[in-house]
Amino acid sequence: MGKSKKPDSVSHSSIFTPAVAELVAIGAAIGANCEPCFKYHYNEARKLGVSREDMIQAVELADRVKRAPAQNMRVLADNILGSDLATETPVDPNPGSCCSTEASKASKPVGRKCRRRD
Repeated sequence: MGKSKKPDSVSHSSIFTPAVAELVAIGAAIGANCEPCFKYHYNEARKLGVSREDMIQAVELADRVKRAPAQNMRVLADNILGSDLATETPVDPNPGSCCSTEASKASKPVGRKCRRRD
């Protein structure tokens, strides 16, 4: 696994710090089911002083976003087939976002991007 290239300099007004980059990478590792990636970025985040709580939040958000489309497809299949495939309530990582249940029912995207749930 190669290291990703990090920006040489970050604008003073940017919030995309090396710590934030590692949180994004942790979320991407969850989305990709990449254990070596997760372990690498977890260690890098720890070196940068990222809190355990922030890492947990990144993992939980990534997991919600990752699970939403699969669960929503099961609901769609259930509705079309008239079966009981969907045993869980659809996952809504953020109502009104690109991954929400209402977005899967709409003909056009509901949200322009995923937003953090507070």
